[in-house]
Amino acid sequence: MDKTLIDLLRKQSNTPFSTTDIRDIYVLQIPEGQRPGRNQLRKHIYRELLRLESVKLVERHQGSTGRGCKFIFSPEHSSVELEPKRSPFESCDHQAELTMDGETQRALQEELSQRRVELVASIGEAEEYQRLYNKYPALRGAVKEQYLESRERSTKILGQLRAVESVITKIGLPS
Repeated sequence: MDKTLIDLLRKQSNTPFSTTDIRDIYVLQIPEGQRPGRNQLRKHIYRELLRLESVKLVERHQGSTGRGCKFIFSPEHSSVELEPKRSPFESCDHQAELTMDGETQRALQEELSQRRVELVASIGEAEEYQRLYNKYPALRGAVKEQYLESRERSTKILGQLRAVESVITKIGLPS
């Protein structure tokens, strides 16, 4: 069972709440860059509440149903033990970020620099092929294939650069 949700429900114990009430509190427990859509989170919470209802840990307040339905968390009415699990919206990379060694950080920065140099060179190569292609019509047949290959290489390098940048951004290093 989602540990974050269990903790929130314990705080709401014996107090009526709706799925959206819990969702609005739950979303504040998730770091801003990792927050799911409000609808996705509401659906997750609702599914978990239904599971809890099936084992009598949650009951509907005064039998309410439908939109805006209120629930009450009543752990004393059930003998079921909850096994807390990590929230599906919680990043498991957080531990890795905190223990990232200096050598890895330096290597990532080096990778980023290398990819930037490669990208500039590849774009320059493609631009030169294009210039030759336009200036010397007789070379079009020979230059066109090299130009297209160079553009494809630039696109591939750009993808690699973005991947390295995204890793650096995720672990919080300045790029």
